[in-house]
This record gives sequence, structure tokens and C-alpha cells, in this order.
Amino acid sequence: MSTAPAPSPADVAYLPTDPMSLATPIAIIGCGGISDFHLAAYKAAGYNVVALCDIVEARAIERRDQYFPGADVYTDHHDVLARDDVEVVDIATHVHVRPPIVRDALDAGKDVLSQKPFARSIETGQELIDYASERGRLLAVNQNGRWAPHFGYLLAALHAGVIGEVTSVDFWEYWPHDRVVSGNEIFSNMQDLILLDFGIHWFDLVAQIFAGKRATEVTARVKKVPGAVIPVPTNTQVIIDFDDAQASIRFRGSSHFAEEAGFRVEGTKGVITHTGPWLGGSSITVTTEAGSTTVDLEGEWFTNGMHGTMAELLKAREEGRVPLNAATTVIPSLQLCYAALLSARTGTTVDPSTVDTADL
Repeated sequence: MSTAPAPSPADVAYLPTDPMSLATPIAIIGCGGISDFHLAAYKAAGYNVVALCDIVEARAIERRDQYFPGADVYTDHHDVLARDDVEVVDIATHVHVRPPIVRDALDAGKDVLSQKPFARSIETGQELIDYASERGRLLAVNQNGRWAPHFGYLLAALHAGVIGEVTSVDFWEYWPHDRVVSGNEIFSNMQDLILLDFGIHWFDLVAQIFAGKRATEVTARVKKVPGAVIPVPTNTQVIIDFDDAQASIRFRGSSHFAEEAGFRVEGTKGVITHTGPWLGGSSITVTTEAGSTTVDLEGEWFTNGMHGTMAELLKAREEGRVPLNAATTVIPSLQLCYAALLSARTGTTVDPSTVDTADL
């Protein structure tokens, strides 16, 4: 947290900021559904995507034609990595196949933006971090929720000390995620859909908010509910305890009416609150002894989020520093998430420092 005087709520800087040069040649490996959001954000930001790769050539061609018509298309990632002009690689494949591609990119001297969740085990994640360090390359993670407008503002305000030391955090989501994924065979049958694939953003936020503090206990429960249109659990709730603070996360992922999401973050000097639809609303409220201020937000989750993760990596390269979304920063997020998975499966309370893997 900053030691400088806290800015007024209206002056909190939370939007993505670009590098001075937009010319860095970027390649994307993996042109599935999520790449649509990556490429749309990169095009809007004016970034220089020169190559797209997917084992299904038609997918890469479709994305190329839609966003970067001058880019080249490949079906073998080794051919992309052999290009001397490619400096940054966005690896947007599924987590199960991603680690060897990350290693190949680092071996080829590229800086890497990895899709989330970063790894299926803490051990694998740490190995990739060490691999990048040994080769002098940057390895960042696409934790795009950090730059979603409502979450970006929250993190920036907390870092600036607007509400003092955080004592509690409560997140909630009521939305029809079952309907969102019902047409996708992989996601609609993923047992850890809510806690891992979706929930990793919220575990990452908790880890960022309480950075430097050790989580002592995680308790999670999941439920299948009547009316859900997919066969996996869609209702979950999580309690995360720290020595002097607590966080809660409540997901109701098959809520078909009156969609609502939000958070309340309590600090020693004030409160930050937000309500809106499941991907965030248009304003946020800060309440301190000086009164309440409602701040109108700019942008939306996917545009700001995908822009922000790549922008931070490009700026870090330019400025010769470690990016704020470096892979090292997501290890605590994974620990919280994997502890929640274990807790939900065993019905116990779990110390996150004792859990290594999501493949429980």
C-alpha cells in the first residue's frame, strides 16, 4: 500500500496504460473462443499482431480475417516461435496443453503472456517461473479480472490507501453461467467449472487485496441445484481466513432471474461497494469520513481486461521491470483456489499452504 497521501476517489487511476511504442510484434497461439476477446482488445489498442496459430487452421484464419488481415497463419507453434521478428507470445490454449508450449516459447527467447488458470499445480507453475528466470524472459499471466473496470478501480484504490487497511472482503455473483456454457461440451461438463475456471479471478483478487498476508484456512462448499441446465455444480460458497481479516465468495451460477453481482470491501478508513451485472457495472461507491463518492467507470471487462494484461507486459518490457501480472504473483491465487477445491471435495477446512494441485 502506498505511503503517499491517498488520492480522492475521483482521481484513482485504474485504466490500462499503453507502452510508448505499439510496434512490438505479437503472436497468439490458440485461437479458440477466448482469443476473440484477446484479439478484439489488441486491435482496439493498436497492437501489432503478426501471427496467429491454431491446430485447427480454419479457426486461425477466421480470427486473422476478422482482426489482423495482414498477419500470418500457422498450425504448428514451433513455426511461429522460429520467427525472429516475434517478440511476445500470447499463449491462449487450454491449461492441460499449455506448459510445454510456454517452455518452447521461453526457449525461443520470447516473452510470454499465459492464459489463466496459469497451471494445474503449484509445482508446475513454479517450474515455469524458474524456467523463465533462467532464460532471462518475462512470464506474465492473463489474470484479466485485475483490469476489469470495477475490479481495476478497487485494486488501484486499495493500493493508494483510499480506505486504509482492509479488514474484510465479500464478493457475490448471481448469474446464468450454466446457460452461458451450455453449448460447450468441455465447459458444461467441467466439475470445477465454477471454482476453478471461473472462480480463479476472485481468488486472484483476494490474493491481491491481501498480498503479503498468509491465508490460514479455506472452507468451500459446492452444490448441484434443481433447474441448472448443465450436470456440474453451479452453486458455491467460500470463506477465506487470515490472521486479522476474512474474505467470502458466493457464486450462484444457475440463477436465471434478476442477475446481480457485487462486492463490499471494508477498510479501517472506509468502504468500497459495487453492484451490477455479472461482468461488472458502470459505477463504484467509496464511503469514508469525508462522505460518499460515486465514481462512473469506463470500459467493460473483456476490453479493459485483455488490454490491461498485454499492456502491462509490454510496458514492463519497455521499462526493464517485472510486470505486475508476473507469474510469481498468481501462485497465492492458485493456492487459495486449490485449497477451495480440496475443501469442497472433502468437506473439511484446508490450509492453502498444504495443497499443490488442482488434480485432486
